[in-house]
Amino acid sequence: MNKYTTNNKIERTQVAVKNVAFCTVILLVFSIGLSSSALAVNNQPVMYRANVGRIAIEVDPRVELIGIVFRLAGNPEYNDGTLKPYAKAIERHFGDFDGHPVVKMAVQLRNTRLMSADGPMSLAVHIDRNYRLRKTDEEWPSTLDYRWEKEETAEFLEKLRQFAIETKFDEFFKAQSSIYEQGIRPCKSILEQNEVAKDQSGLEFVKFLSADLGEWLSSFYGVKDPGDLRLVLGFVNGFANYGARFAADQISEKYAIVGMRPFDPTNTVIFLPQQIVLVAHEFCHSFTNPVVDKYMDQLQPAGERLFAVQEPAMRNRGYQKWESVMYETAVRACVASFIRDSIADLRFFDYYLKSEVGHGFVWTEDMGNFLKTYENQRDKYPTFESFFPEFVKFLNNYSIKAKL
Repeated sequence: MNKYTTNNKIERTQVAVKNVAFCTVILLVFSIGLSSSALAVNNQPVMYRANVGRIAIEVDPRVELIGIVFRLAGNPEYNDGTLKPYAKAIERHFGDFDGHPVVKMAVQLRNTRLMSADGPMSLAVHIDRNYRLRKTDEEWPSTLDYRWEKEETAEFLEKLRQFAIETKFDEFFKAQSSIYEQGIRPCKSILEQNEVAKDQSGLEFVKFLSADLGEWLSSFYGVKDPGDLRLVLGFVNGFANYGARFAADQISEKYAIVGMRPFDPTNTVIFLPQQIVLVAHEFCHSFTNPVVDKYMDQLQPAGERLFAVQEPAMRNRGYQKWESVMYETAVRACVASFIRDSIADLRFFDYYLKSEVGHGFVWTEDMGNFLKTYENQRDKYPTFESFFPEFVKFLNNYSIKAKL
């Protein structure tokens, strides 16, 4: 029995985290090896990666390692919907380490900082091959989730490095190569091809009119260089999907971290064509959120009104404040544009809008329709940011007049 074995599993406090968009998504992972002063440079986990146009599809050791730690800590979003063979492999390899100092600290952070969902994944993309915080131009990276504070982060990462060494995480990661590759293959195929997809009712729709999501993001937002687009397949993430970003000097990385979950009783690792919409959603966050941040004060009236109208539904999905609803409102409107631009069968657009209503975002259709003004006047509004003041005015007026 390992020295970290504990019977105190009831300390794994259950925190309801519902952060799943209407489709399940592709995993995005920035490939990074395990390295430490105690580990040889040539003894690092290999990368599992494929490239489609501007997008790199990857499985990332950083995402898996931090996801495993928060799984052991009892975070429900890292325990739901996981592929059973992978979950069993985690239990076999890491089960005796649920009392490790880093796991105990993860529990503490969840209880004191509400560290859950996108918080751990934000840290994952901000650490380097040595599991140390990556250098930025800023004293403290502004793109790192606000729940990570300087001293606690340093302590957490020190304990994380020890966990990786003591559990031989690199050996575990390499041993899972077949399941990682099994996930990457269909994802790559779907991004490359114009396939036909079905929803649960059997409705068929053509996936893409344009097969390059990276090109759409660049064109829609009016950004010549969209940066590094990394689609990370998160095998510990289950039903949850996250958008994260990292910036430093000339580096601009945008992540869509998509949870891999079973779609059938045999736990087949598969990526469904309709999941591309969720991938678009998570990538859109990296383009949209910085713009929303600049106008957050002006968005407050609309944000508070809309949040109040749908507060139970929003809280149930993990959105605990009006600011989060503003990020989501802008992103979901952009995704509506993506569907109009890129999916041939308009029946899927109706499917998307009904799903949005079910999630509480009853105003998505109106916001998406308003973005047609932007799309039709690109000579006047060359970038999404240049148009956003109009979006803010419309949203504030809408929140007053609309019967929601």
